[in-house]
Amino acid sequence: MKCQPLLAIALLLTTSMSGLGKFLSEEKQRSRLQALRTEDVKNMHLTPLDRAYLDTYAMLSGHNQCSQFFGSGSRQVLDEFVIRLRIRLMTDSRIGIRMSGTFTSLVEPQEGISYRLFDQAEINSIGAFYRSKTFPSQPLVPNMGSFGPNTREARVLILLHELAHLIKGRDGRWLIPDDGSDAQLASWLDAKGRMVGLPQFSIDQVVNVGLFVLVIVLWLNLTDRRRR
Repeated sequence: MKCQPLLAIALLLTTSMSGLGKFLSEEKQRSRLQALRTEDVKNMHLTPLDRAYLDTYAMLSGHNQCSQFFGSGSRQVLDEFVIRLRIRLMTDSRIGIRMSGTFTSLVEPQEGISYRLFDQAEINSIGAFYRSKTFPSQPLVPNMGSFGPNTREARVLILLHELAHLIKGRDGRWLIPDDGSDAQLASWLDAKGRMVGLPQFSIDQVVNVGLFVLVIVLWLNLTDRRRR
């Protein structure tokens, strides 16, 4: 009979430690995202997710159709979403990011934005975010719209797509319903199929991280001047 209280205590401690570990992991990632937006980024090794986050954050900070569609508080939602992202090997290469489990609804009155966060948010390690089909024996990885898989543009589009599932519009509905309509995403492309608001150069052409950051800073400054 004495075993039952001990088992209950052990289960409680295990759950508490698991929750604490998740909290510490998220706080570490939060600090990293903050550092990415400072001069400290010059001394950091950037992952594909880091670069996609910076691109997406820059787009949402500019004055364009994308930022207007998501709203002023969308950068905060992007932060909370990316903090929870984990990389996972999935069996279906057609999946880019999968969100599952129950979700928590949140409201930010100052930003005037309502959004939700799922318990689990996972990037497929063999999906379009990280992989493309190189050899015949590899599984097919589909394009993201007009963008090839495992490209800078594809990663940004994947993040924006998932972000639209999380944010509510002024009509009280999700910006993109759960059935995944991409009609609005298509309006963010120009006549040449390039993403509006994204600086037009390839990550592969950037010699170092410092130059990449410099280009984004100059682009943001130019955007601010245009607004004035």
